[in-house]
Parts: sequence; structure tokens; C-alpha cells
Amino acid sequence: MLLVGPGCGEWPAWPNRVSPSPATAPSGALRRPGASSIDGVGDQIRDGAPRRPTMILQISFDVLRARVPRGFFSQSEKIWNHVNEAVVPQESAVLLQRNGLRVAVGGTDSWPPIRALFEQKGLVETSQNSMVLNNGLPLVIEPDQRMRDQTVFMFRPDGTLGGASFPQSVNGLLIEYELAGAATDDLRISITPQVRLPKQPPRLSWNVPGYMEHTVTPPTRVFRELAFTVTAGPGQFIAIGPSRLIENAHLVGSLLLCDEREGERMESMYFITPKVLNTGQRVGF
Repeated sequence: MLLVGPGCGEWPAWPNRVSPSPATAPSGALRRPGASSIDGVGDQIRDGAPRRPTMILQISFDVLRARVPRGFFSQSEKIWNHVNEAVVPQESAVLLQRNGLRVAVGGTDSWPPIRALFEQKGLVETSQNSMVLNNGLPLVIEPDQRMRDQTVFMFRPDGTLGGASFPQSVNGLLIEYELAGAATDDLRISITPQVRLPKQPPRLSWNVPGYMEHTVTPPTRVFRELAFTVTAGPGQFIAIGPSRLIENAHLVGSLLLCDEREGERMESMYFITPKVLNTGQRVGF
């Protein structure tokens, strides 16, 4: 699993890579999503140079991926009974499920029974990763970095089915966020499936004054039709998993959440915990 956060200026982006743990039940080291602390966050600039006050929004994302044999998430309600699916409007929830996706929000009381189910299941692979982002820069979760030729089908909101082929592409989830209110630590999180396409070389053209322009083909196909937005407060996490319709191998949800391990069909579920680290004024450039 790879987390990608674009950055600029003082805030560089870096990929945090975490290898999945062995295919055994999670040990006591498997902590609740968002339980980790990140050192160095909120340090102030102390070089003495003049700065103008700048409003900084700093958010940490803790992402836990659980990978199990096919059916544990998609064909059972055991995990879903402990989270709240009503946070997504019914019309959106139905559309997501038709496309192989299921979404909910859980709290601190949701994690202990979910963890107990993982331990009871036994053969569960987990990987956990964290990233800090600033001032609205988006986060992208890519379950598998290997590029592959694939055909993607999607049920649209009007009920029609569309499809397209994407050569040498990578699937991911685009995560965007904003404060839900001026005086709150609640976050409004928008999540959208996407396909990252190969980078295209720039095309060179000449404008009237004779200057050279660079036109670059957009590197992603973002499925805005399947975007959804939820609100997460302190200690809450967003759960994204497969629906019962995951068996259609070309649906968006299946391509995002399903794979094979040594010939065995597997599926994954993500537990994403956002946390507001800083919303106050800070000296900046």
C-alpha cells in the first residue's frame, strides 16, 4: 500500500511504504486506526526572519489496510454491524454498492469488536501507514503500484453502464478534505475512486509571439460520479470495503479492493482515521 501526498515549497511530499505483515492474525501490536503519534508536528520556524501570519491547516491520516480471503467483508455483515453506514445518503450508498463499494464511519467503540473479529478470523494481513498533509493538499491511496492493462466498468447515477480500457494504469482513492466548521475539529472528507494513467511526454507548440508551450495529458481518470463525502469527528474513522457485488471483476470496487494471493482470491478493507493537528495562525512565507 502506498500513500501519495503532493506537496510544494516548504511542504515536500514523500511516499510512506509499509509492507503487509505476515498472513497471520493481527497481534497485540495492531492498534486502533489513528492511535499513532507523529513527532515534530507543529514545530515553529525559529530562524528570526520576518514572516507574515499564515493560516495553516495540518491534517494527519492514519490508514489501516486489512486483507482477507474473499467473502469475509463482502458477503458478511460482521464488520459492518459495528459501523454507521447511514452517514452516506441512501441514493449514493446504493450507487456505490452497485459498483462494488461500501462505506461507513466508525468510532472509538467500533474498533475493539472489529479487532476481535480479525483475531478470530486468523489469516488476516494488515499494513498501516501515516502521512501529514498541509493546507488542503490531497492524499491518494494506491493499493498496488504495479501498472496493468485493465477494463473498468461503472454504473452511472442514471442507471446506465459505461466502460473504458486503461492501458498500464494504477487504481487509487483520491482523498480531499476541509474543516466542517470554523470552530470544530470535525473534517468533511471527500473520497473518489480514480485510475492513474501513464505520464505522457509534453507536446510542444508555438503560440503567436513564438514562445513554446507545454501541453501535458492529464495523468488520471477521476470517477467523480462515484465520489462521496462524509464527516468525521475526533476519534472517528472511515471504513471502505467491498459490497456483495464485488464478484464482477471489472467493476470499480472490484479492481480497487480485490486481488489474488498464490491463486487464492482476496479482498481488502480500509480504515482511514483523519486528525486535525493544527488550524491556528503560524508564521509562514
